Amino acid sequence: MPRVFQPFLRLIVMCALACSLVIFAPALYAAEAAIPTSVLDALKKQKLNLDDLGIWVQAVDSNKPLLTHLPDDLFNPASVMKLVTSVVALDVLGSNYQWPTRVYADALPVNGVIRGNLYIKGVGDPWFRSEDLWDLIRQIHDLGIQQITGKLVLDNSYFDPGPADPSEFDGHPERVYNALPQALLLDNRATRVLIAPPDQAGKGPIVKAWPPNQNLTVNNDIKLNKGDCSGKNNQPAIAVLNSDTNTPTLNITGTISTECQPDQYYLVAGNANDAFYAAFVHLFAQQGGKIDGSWSEGLVPKNAVFLAQHNSENLTQYLYLQNKWSNNLMARQIFLTIGAELEGAPGTLLKSKMAIDGWLKRQGFNWPGFDIENGSGLSRKDRISPREMGQLLRYAWDSPTMPELMASLPIAGIDGTMRKRMKGEAARGMIHLKTGTLRDVRAGAGYILTESGRRYVVVILQNEPNVQNGGGSRVQDAILDWLYTNG
Repeated sequence: MPRVFQPFLRLIVMCALACSLVIFAPALYAAEAAIPTSVLDALKKQKLNLDDLGIWVQAVDSNKPLLTHLPDDLFNPASVMKLVTSVVALDVLGSNYQWPTRVYADALPVNGVIRGNLYIKGVGDPWFRSEDLWDLIRQIHDLGIQQITGKLVLDNSYFDPGPADPSEFDGHPERVYNALPQALLLDNRATRVLIAPPDQAGKGPIVKAWPPNQNLTVNNDIKLNKGDCSGKNNQPAIAVLNSDTNTPTLNITGTISTECQPDQYYLVAGNANDAFYAAFVHLFAQQGGKIDGSWSEGLVPKNAVFLAQHNSENLTQYLYLQNKWSNNLMARQIFLTIGAELEGAPGTLLKSKMAIDGWLKRQGFNWPGFDIENGSGLSRKDRISPREMGQLLRYAWDSPTMPELMASLPIAGIDGTMRKRMKGEAARGMIHLKTGTLRDVRAGAGYILTESGRRYVVVILQNEPNVQNGGGSRVQDAILDWLYTNG
């Protein structure tokens, strides 16, 4: 071929290649969809901004996302951060991990009497209940122990969560979602208040608090009404005064009907160790036992004698409670346990963050800007991107503990925090989604099985003023509806 034609030929070939790239470029990128019109319409109707919405949608059997928006922007995920705590805990603690609570004494009993102190050591059981304390006391009773001449010493040394103010987040230290972690806790640190109409011989409504703490004052000023148990006939109110002190007061006001059933309310009131001691004394007395001294906080001596042990349920069952109902204190206890187990006791927030950062590096995840404060999502400091949360859920899908994680997530229209959403939709029962809500935060992340039979990871993070007031949920539902039909 003459040399003069070679440049011209090369030009023709280059133009042909360029034209082919232009022609086929839409096909190369067609896998990622544009923001659906139904989602844009929902945003407009709810007066919310697209620029405050992060999305990551990816099939579990694909290496590319189907839909993204602001995938690398950092958002506060609220309680969706519990997914990080859950996945890491399943990986490093194991699905069958259990928390033991142990009882020791200064000496073995002689004729049913322990001369000295009784010690109870906690290692962070996230759901140690009054029933579990009763089990420990039953074991003590079975050993023939009827009297303890010393004190009840409570060992909380396995955790050192640092100083914290339960009213700092929103000024409501009495609300159970603000309860602070501790290595030895009873009933998630909650005081249970029973309110019921009187029996036939009674004159006024019944109000009982558990544990029966002598340092807790209960003022029963609730009024009794007749008629249906609804509306103004059933409006009890509980005000907690000095909830974070050693001498709290419960003021019970409002109304209850004679037609109402007994109901229970939960709140944080007073010192956690006080409550533990009060429950111990009461349950021990029911078994015929007596303790002469009060309580103190301290360490189990090295020469103490082991007496009894209660093992918690396993991690899998706790994650079910934590994620279905978004239990903050359980997540904080599990978060501190991760730090204590991987970095050594006592568990601290810093050790837990170090343990999770190390886990991320071992998985090859590079998450710039990621921040986790306490593992529960009850934080204004937490940050994660839609892509990062999507990576976590893709990793979890391929993990051997995937079934345990899936079983812990709320199901749309069925249970947990998703029980009231999408009840009349075709996607009801097809979405496992961890939800998250704070002031100016609405979030959801999990898995959806679409109409086509394909399963997707879905992450929706919204940070915008007032997005928590219903509008955010409607935008989320629009995304989930679209994905169920089109995924």
